[in-house]
Order: sequence, then structure tokens, then C-alpha cells
Amino acid sequence: MNSSSETTSGGARADKTGNSLENFVEDILIRNGYTEFVGPKKQVFIGRHMTGGKQYAKQPWCGQTIYGTDRRCDLLVMNKEQFPDGLIIECKWQESTGSVDEKYPFLVHNIAKTGVPSIILIDGQGYKRQALEWLKAQVAPERFLIGVYTMQEFQKQINKGFLG
Repeated sequence: MNSSSETTSGGARADKTGNSLENFVEDILIRNGYTEFVGPKKQVFIGRHMTGGKQYAKQPWCGQTIYGTDRRCDLLVMNKEQFPDGLIIECKWQESTGSVDEKYPFLVHNIAKTGVPSIILIDGQGYKRQALEWLKAQVAPERFLIGVYTMQEFQKQINKGFLG
């Protein structure tokens, strides 16, 4: 039996696994003393410099894309001491081969346009090795991409105090 309620499209499966990576990051944030921001999602980005304590927001508006459309990021981390301008975390999970690799240049350009320190978490082993190498080669703090990590590499950064 193969009803539409029992099948999962590639996009829905990607959303589910992508959410798993976001949940992994959220768990790390909580374990490091962060709480979820409660308030208007569009206002959190604008007011990120005034937000006290250690907070994060999921899927907030974070400016415009290179095409001039609204941009949302996966997570926005606010901690004035550790990240005075905030920190954007983008989560890219690719379990099987697909087109995610082709989206990396768009993401890198959007990070530069937004102008907020950002990291990209990439995992799932479905991306091309060359695409990951290219993405890591784009790391340049002056262009606001400050790191590209797998889940394991990100955990190592956390263990070294990355989140404060």
C-alpha cells in the first residue's frame, strides 16, 4: 500500500533531516546556557545588538538576499560578549546526492550581503567532497563567513569555548 500519507517526498525528507541538524545545534545552545528568544521574529535581527544575555532565535528574518527578497537564517545567536554583532548559523544537511552543492554560492553571497558573522554547518555525507572543499575555502572573516564545520568539527569548537 502506497498512499500519499505514507510516502515522503525528497523535499520533505530534506526538511526533516535539516531540522535534525538544527535541533542538534539548539540542544548545544541550551546546554551552553542559551535560551530561545520570545518575541517578533522580524524584530530580533534588528534589535540583536540590544538583546541581553545568551539567546537564540530559530528561522528569524535576517535581511535581504542578493536578489532583494527577504532572507531567513536557520539560527541567530545573540551574546554581546562573544558575538557583539550576533552570529548566524546556517545548517545544511545532505544525506544523499542532490542539488544542495549548487546552493552554496548563493548562501555565501547572502552571508556577505547580510554582513553578520556566520558559520555553516554541513553534514550528511551526500554533498560532493569538492563542494565542501570550495565552501571551506570561502571562509574569510572580512566577508563574514567565519567557519564551515561538520557536526563533529562544530562539537570540537564548542568544547573549546566557541559559544562563550
